[in-house]
Amino acid sequence: MSGNATEAANQPLKSPWGFAQLLEQIDMGILVLDLARQQVDYCNAALFDVLGEDFLCTSFEHLYELFVAPVEGSAVASRSSHQVLYQERLYGYTIYRAAPRYCCIFVRDITEKQRLESIAQAINAMDNLGFIFSGIRHEIGNPLNSLKMALTALQKNHVQESRESLDEYVARALADVGRMEYLLKSLKAFSLYERVELHEMSLVEFMEKFIALVEHDFHACGIRIRTAIPLDIGQVKIDERALHQALLNIFNNAAEALKGRREPVIHITTQKRGELVWLRIRDNGCGIKPEQKKHLFQPFNTSKPQGNGLGLVITRKLLAMMNGDIAIDSWPQRGTEVRVSLPLAESATREPGSTDPFPSITN
Repeated sequence: MSGNATEAANQPLKSPWGFAQLLEQIDMGILVLDLARQQVDYCNAALFDVLGEDFLCTSFEHLYELFVAPVEGSAVASRSSHQVLYQERLYGYTIYRAAPRYCCIFVRDITEKQRLESIAQAINAMDNLGFIFSGIRHEIGNPLNSLKMALTALQKNHVQESRESLDEYVARALADVGRMEYLLKSLKAFSLYERVELHEMSLVEFMEKFIALVEHDFHACGIRIRTAIPLDIGQVKIDERALHQALLNIFNNAAEALKGRREPVIHITTQKRGELVWLRIRDNGCGIKPEQKKHLFQPFNTSKPQGNGLGLVITRKLLAMMNGDIAIDSWPQRGTEVRVSLPLAESATREPGSTDPFPSITN
């Protein structure tokens, strides 16, 4: 290869597209404000289409007041996304602090997108409400009809009926009332935590307190609870009451699945992944049938004779409000594993290695 050819090969390829040309092809409004000189340093053609006003697009004062001033305390310091309503249009925009004196803003008109999302949310909300009310009607309607039949029979025949028959009618009526009370309590629990108060707390400390509260009842049923949680697992950001309720629902499900099993046991382990800690709760119970797994988080779906199908729905809601989640794997006649993710108070300092936990709290 000749010297000229070698030099040409080592030269970087030059594209006919400059950065300015590329920015002009983007359908998103792009704006750069010079905060020191208080002037518009750059704006692409799409910004005029998005905002629809030539005067606004070239006025530093108006652009600053519209996009930066309302969020100046937090947005200018780092990347952040916001929305603003202007001239009956809704704009979504992201602010980047490109340099100490420059503020870069990406703008989109999201009016139509917001309208369609609102319609979809309204439809989804109505579908969910219809589903829930249908379930409530069914769950309350059955015991209510039974109660009405018992009281009607009692009203017609109370003079002729024996004491034993009267006691049977009353017991049946009270049982039906109890079923309705149980449903109402569950619905109260569903709306109890409309807001959560997140605090940093040691997961080890929380689990020690939780296990101390439940282990007596579980041991009385012959169920052992074994834990292996590293002492250095760190702190999580949780609402203590909400997480207690969520775990109580999970443990109650495990207790139901362990009835009649030989050597029933619940294993609790943890694992860090990124900025989350996963709490694993595994039992050796009867497991869940594949057809039932599809409907685990649907309201009023239950295989328990006395259940109402709200436990896991409430649990997922509580965890979501704490920026957590729940996943369930189950194997018929082998057991169930529930994985609960919780946000760490700080980013994980150690990458997850082996899935085997380090024993620390051991019961």
